[in-house]
Amino acid sequence: MRRLLLLPLCLLATGCGADEPAPVHAKDDAIALAVKDFRFTPQNITAKPGRLRVTLKNEGRLAHTFRVERKNTIVAKISSLLPGDTDSTDFRVRKGEYRFFCALSNHEELGMYGTLVVK
Repeated sequence: MRRLLLLPLCLLATGCGADEPAPVHAKDDAIALAVKDFRFTPQNITAKPGRLRVTLKNEGRLAHTFRVERKNTIVAKISSLLPGDTDSTDFRVRKGEYRFFCALSNHEELGMYGTLVVK
């Protein structure tokens, strides 16, 4: 009986088994990200190789940063973005997988990360 009661809680904790959202494709070599407390939206992005412009708007209540990393090397960054602020960065991307995240405190561990796949 105890296991039957725990099953619904486990499903809720894992998002009911839902897959990750479909990636959003950068249009005209640009992508806009909403920065909320402990989440980037969208969290999965695809792009073509070349120059990419990322624009972030902090819709949260806390300050956040933005880092893009590939093979343990930072390829783009935006320093602290206060609530309500918007900023952008341009950088070059090659084919491969990149990770973006907030570098403040434990924000990444709380869910502030995403993936950029360049193909």
